Amino acid sequence: ADEAGYVADSAARAMRRGTSSLVGLIVPDVQNEFYSTVAKAISDCCHDHGLQLVLSITDDDPDLELHHVRNLCSARAVGIVMVASANPVRETVRLLRVTPHVQLVRKCPKVESDWFGVDDVAALQQATRHLIALGHARIAYVGGSRDFSPGADRLEGFRRAHAEAGLDAAAAVVETGGCDSEFAYAAMARILDCDGPRPTATVTAGARIAVGAFDCLRARGIDIPGEMSFVGFSDSPAFRWWGPGLTTIGLPVREIALACSAFLLRRAGLQQPASALPYQAMHAPTLIVRGSTAPPRDALVRREKRAVRA
Repeated sequence: ADEAGYVADSAARAMRRGTSSLVGLIVPDVQNEFYSTVAKAISDCCHDHGLQLVLSITDDDPDLELHHVRNLCSARAVGIVMVASANPVRETVRLLRVTPHVQLVRKCPKVESDWFGVDDVAALQQATRHLIALGHARIAYVGGSRDFSPGADRLEGFRRAHAEAGLDAAAAVVETGGCDSEFAYAAMARILDCDGPRPTATVTAGARIAVGAFDCLRARGIDIPGEMSFVGFSDSPAFRWWGPGLTTIGLPVREIALACSAFLLRRAGLQQPASALPYQAMHAPTLIVRGSTAPPRDALVRREKRAVRA
């Protein structure tokens, strides 16, 4: 068979077994380093189980999402790991109900299923607490769309940290809506040009958002952290290479992806139906403090004056 170049008919094998050797991963994009890391981890898990990962990209288009889900179901995929769009169409939800799957990162209310992700509230709460502890009272926030659970939860964490410190979150400069670097660059420019006192610190709520906002600060010649303290999101290697490094929120991305895929394959292998109460696994973020955050300049001046008087 090897000499003849025989290749097994996977479609016939899928018909005989009832499933193929395919596992689907549906994500909005792969430009985000988070999703590329997820894809590598799930691919490794599939390889260990003799399976093959099929990557599908939706651009958050519900119709394209349905197309990918339908094709995976047609191919009798073992299961699907899915980062859902904000508003999946009814047919997508129906197909997922009869297909082993698990949600990753985003928690879509329409898709009532098992979920693996990050404690997004805690992530931004930690970052904002850090800035407040340094003495920052006017902090800018740049985050993603509130239509998705991570965007809404991260903004909630930002607001909770303000409430804990007795600060008015409503007075903060908040920019939300996009998840790419172009949106973040423009949002950061609006923050720098806003009326009233300029914020002394910025916290970002997305990996590509952090890149875009930081690029804008550098293009404007803003001294970091002298004029503006800055907290990134996720821990791209580039964040460690910049000067004294960027303070950021570290996420256990690979661990989440491996746990998610192992759970899916275990459930699919045992042919277990989804439980009445979906399983939820929330992983903790970690604040990584580097050189991009410091007390605001006016606080340092006051501290120096007190030291002189003493």
